[in-house]
Amino acid sequence: MPQVNVVAFKTACHAVARSIRGTVGQVTPAGVTPSFHTALITASGMRSTVLCHEVLPVVAFVASPPEAGDPLADFASPPAWADAFELGGFRPLGVGELSMPLASTDTSELAEAELEQVRHWCPRTVGELMFNWWD
Repeated sequence: MPQVNVVAFKTACHAVARSIRGTVGQVTPAGVTPSFHTALITASGMRSTVLCHEVLPVVAFVASPPEAGDPLADFASPPAWADAFELGGFRPLGVGELSMPLASTDTSELAEAELEQVRHWCPRTVGELMFNWWD
């Protein structure tokens, strides 16, 4: 399965940060766990934690940096400047998409291995499915 290159995500983060006169803090790549890259963008009195799915070119925002192994329940609305990620090929996801009940979602395109993970971990929302610490 193709992966979203952490360098491409980092490059997009720096471009976005420059557009708001901000800086990029630590960028943590996905691994066996988590299923996402993480970056911290800071600008005049604002800190935003950005998650990037390891396979799909999408980004999400959380209210606080993720803690290893803990579910991500605090998805935040994309800030006004989040559309700048689209120039780097990443689509910002809204809270509505991420909090959508998984039971209401078409999962028919997931591979059998992914469906097994869903049955094992029982995510309740699309966000829990996409951004997780499963192995």
